[in-house]
Amino acid sequence: MTIADKGYQMKAFELRDQTGEKVSSKDIKGKILLAFHPLAFTSVCNDQMRDLENEYDEFTKRGITPLGISVDAHPSKGVWADTLALEKLTILSDFNPKGEVAKDLGVYIEEAGISGRAVVLVDEDGTVLWSKQYEKTQRPDVNEILEAIDSL
Repeated sequence: MTIADKGYQMKAFELRDQTGEKVSSKDIKGKILLAFHPLAFTSVCNDQMRDLENEYDEFTKRGITPLGISVDAHPSKGVWADTLALEKLTILSDFNPKGEVAKDLGVYIEEAGISGRAVVLVDEDGTVLWSKQYEKTQRPDVNEILEAIDSL
């Protein structure tokens, strides 16, 4: 797994969210924070999404839309979002075609058929501004992410 470097031009995407609605990167105003996680319903992924939910307003104050994203199908994303009581955070299904966004940004793990754990910040035109990879068992520190964003 080799995550996209600063300056990489991400392809535009259209994916379904936890409600089944289509979300297009072209329709999102401002920067996008893509928080890749391997699979729904796992403890570290649960905590990662709850952290984004809890700090959602801090991201939006900075003009950033945080999005959770994994290769899980959107119906399971819906059940998971309900389980986590997500009210603000949108979580995307990078399922069809499987892992397309994860592959584009270099975070897809082919042999496992999942994305790795990574955070990628892109501007409105899809240019990578900042990215960081994590071990699958490592929970991203949301304060570290906010500090990195503030330092750009």
